[in-house]
Amino acid sequence: MKKIGKGQDNLWPSQELVEQLREKLRERIACEELESAWRLEALDRLISVLQLEPTAFQRLWVEPLLAVGATMDVAIASIVASYFQPN
Repeated sequence: MKKIGKGQDNLWPSQELVEQLREKLRERIACEELESAWRLEALDRLISVLQLEPTAFQRLWVEPLLAVGATMDVAIASIVASYFQPN
């Protein structure tokens, strides 16, 4: 942190604020882990419904998205979201 002046102490967040930030971080990590598990479960379901081998799914659905610059996470999230959206 930066000092305000020569005679003043550093400005540090209070212990209470640090604990609040830690709790928010824990909640965010838990939420992201749950979202990731749901995406993988949905992807598994999609492969089953389409009756595709995982390698064929990779070649037909994922690789075209990777070719245009999407990351693996974005490609999977996009595929799952587009397939399971309500009509």
